[in-house]
Parts: sequence; C-alpha cells; structure tokens
Amino acid sequence: MEYATFKSLQALLFFGSAMGFCLWQLAVIRRIRREDAEAREKKQAETSVAGPILAEQSVESH
Repeated sequence: MEYATFKSLQALLFFGSAMGFCLWQLAVIRRIRREDAEAREKKQAETSVAGPILAEQSVESH
C-alpha cells in the first residue's frame, strides 16, 4: 500500500469515527428530548382532565 493511500485511509477513519460519534450523540439527544416532550404532554393531558373533575368535586362538596 502506498503511503498516500494509507494516510488517506487513516484520515478517513479518524474523521469518520468523529462524525459517527457526533451523529450517535445527536440521535441520543433527539430521543431524550422526544421522550421528555411526550412525558410533558402526558402530564399536561392528565392535569387538564383531572382539573375539571376536581373542580366539579369541590363544587359538589360545598
């Protein structure tokens, strides 16, 4: 193998591994943000459903 070819492959491996790591981290961050958003929406939906029920119960108890 020629020296230039070896150095090209070495550079490709180095920058390719760095790019792969960055893409992996991006995927992890996007997944975490999506899970947080889903949990927030679920909590908000539970609160909005429970709000009128609790309000009706407090009116009935007075």
